[in-house]
Amino acid sequence: MMLMVKADAYGHGLTQVACAVQDLVCGFGVATVEEGEALRSAGIYKPILACACAPRELKRAAEHDITVGLNNFAQLSALLALKADGEPSNFVRLHLKVDTGMHRLGFAPEDVPYVVGVLADNGFELSGVYSHLRNRNNGQIYAFEHACAAVRSVYPTAVRHLAASANLDVKRLRYDLVRVGISAYRCAMRVKSEVICARSLRAGERVSYGNFRLKNDTNVAIVLGGYADGISRERPSSVWIRGVKCRPLGKVCMDMFAVDTGDFVPDVGEEAVLFDWEHADEIAAERKTTQYCLLTSFGGRTERIYDKGGGAQDSACKRGADER
Repeated sequence: MMLMVKADAYGHGLTQVACAVQDLVCGFGVATVEEGEALRSAGIYKPILACACAPRELKRAAEHDITVGLNNFAQLSALLALKADGEPSNFVRLHLKVDTGMHRLGFAPEDVPYVVGVLADNGFELSGVYSHLRNRNNGQIYAFEHACAAVRSVYPTAVRHLAASANLDVKRLRYDLVRVGISAYRCAMRVKSEVICARSLRAGERVSYGNFRLKNDTNVAIVLGGYADGISRERPSSVWIRGVKCRPLGKVCMDMFAVDTGDFVPDVGEEAVLFDWEHADEIAAERKTTQYCLLTSFGGRTERIYDKGGGAQDSACKRGADER
């Protein structure tokens, strides 16, 4: 299992998550070399795959023992240029990315034999081949398997990986490795704030900037946190106070926003739940977005509090630093 920890571990904290679980996985997936460097600095010793490595970052990736997702001819040219400059031919760890139909990153399947030949002729090692599916269309799977055959005809031990969170249930797609993203984070995050002011307002009174006018007498709470902290200004979602769903009122401000608390006036300091998995689908629907966007949206002045499970996080990082 490769755990994807890109985008700050889907909003959960890049190094905190990786350090806590590295004894449970065989490696980590990130988007950028910078994210991989942060993991190494935190004492992570497991393999790291950077899926979006720029050609100029190849040497930097090698210096931090970060595997590069080789996915375009610009990267390949940069590899050859580094070899021409006298760098050891196997100094970069590589996994070959195949474009099986998503048309985001990856070599076209028909180009794979040529790319593999260039790598082999120039003494580069290739330890893996992978792709990412836009859906479960069989044509994509067949394209991947043909690419794998071309790779393994030259690099017989190359690890194949295709399955991600959306298709982990399909045994055929698991091959030698699976990449687990959002599935690993379900139920791990709860985002809460607090009421910083509360009052009863009469019908016709305005709330927040502009001319939003109350149609009825309404109990209103002001919740700490605004669009600077990840609260959507364009499509704010409900919060839960005392277990009651409270819809937003008026415009979200930079630092706070108002909600309708129904038939009660909460106390200052009461908890307001902004996100949890019980209401994830509902919140995503209100914002017209996805759970992925929700998880990665909270930032600004948001404080993270971790349940370390008896200190497992600290000991895992220290052990990793000792073993590297």
